[in-house]
Amino acid sequence: MAIHAIILVLSFAIILAGSELFTNGVEWAGHRLHVAEAAVGSLFAAVGTALPETFIPAVALLTGRDSAAAHTAVGLGAIVGAPLMLSTVAMFVMGIAALVFRKRRGRIALKVVREDARRDLAFFFPVFLCLMIAGTVEMGAVLRHVLAVALLIVYASYAVVMLRLKRAAGVQLVHGLYFESILRGNPLEPRALATAAQVIVGVLAILIGAVEFVDQIVVFSAHAHLNPGVLSLLLSPLATELPEKYNSVVWIRDGKDHLALANITGAMVFQSCIPVALGLAFSPWHLTSPELLAGSIALASAAILYLNVRDSELGTPTLMIGAAAYAIFLIGLWRLGAF
Repeated sequence: MAIHAIILVLSFAIILAGSELFTNGVEWAGHRLHVAEAAVGSLFAAVGTALPETFIPAVALLTGRDSAAAHTAVGLGAIVGAPLMLSTVAMFVMGIAALVFRKRRGRIALKVVREDARRDLAFFFPVFLCLMIAGTVEMGAVLRHVLAVALLIVYASYAVVMLRLKRAAGVQLVHGLYFESILRGNPLEPRALATAAQVIVGVLAILIGAVEFVDQIVVFSAHAHLNPGVLSLLLSPLATELPEKYNSVVWIRDGKDHLALANITGAMVFQSCIPVALGLAFSPWHLTSPELLAGSIALASAAILYLNVRDSELGTPTLMIGAAAYAIFLIGLWRLGAF
């Protein structure tokens, strides 16, 4: 058990390192391409930091023929758990960051762009609601594949909307490209080749870590006599959502609240489309009671956030509700006998 736990932690560390490389690389790619900051936060950074949550269910659903049921459970748990974690714990962490850095920032409330936040949530809510409902009915393979393609079209439409936004003048990135620092170049004026290389290395690290992470969750759950789906619902998002939380904390510290929130809400849009499309295409998409509970709380949290983004400020009480929502989820799991 101890060895499996160590390997699980190491695989997560590899995922986290790969995510850091990828996110830093795509931010610089967006800068070089003069992409709007809203798109960098909601699209580039969100997609980059969402890769671990995508690779884990992808690996789980596409491998493990000897234990297909367990791997499918791991995949679906990771898919549904990600939006839950983003809409609850990630928001709570942002609220804590706003309090911790209040002196440096000169304020507590987050200053956000109302239109950007509501745009993301307006994409997320109806799509994820429909897919949660779909998980309660019997669907044939043809219908599931049609829905999967529809999700890809929805996300492509979202990406087009974001890429059409104009970048504000004078926006600069704080952190240089890591590979340029290693190569002793100018990290604040990275070369295209170094940027591309860092993105590729980041993707490979995430993929390698994800393969081992899935295998260890299946083995660990068997040894601990736990449901692999429930364990994945708890552990996979908690581990893989850390890049989003880390980036958002850094942006809140630096006063870039709009990027911090966009990173979270943009990832929610991504999670409701791409990983779910994988789940529809490569599994029966039958959601269990714990997964339906997780999805319902994620939708409720997203609705509360949408209603509270009425102006350009987001108070910490709204963000702190995330901790209460996740606590309700844990209590619900206990009442369902999942532990």
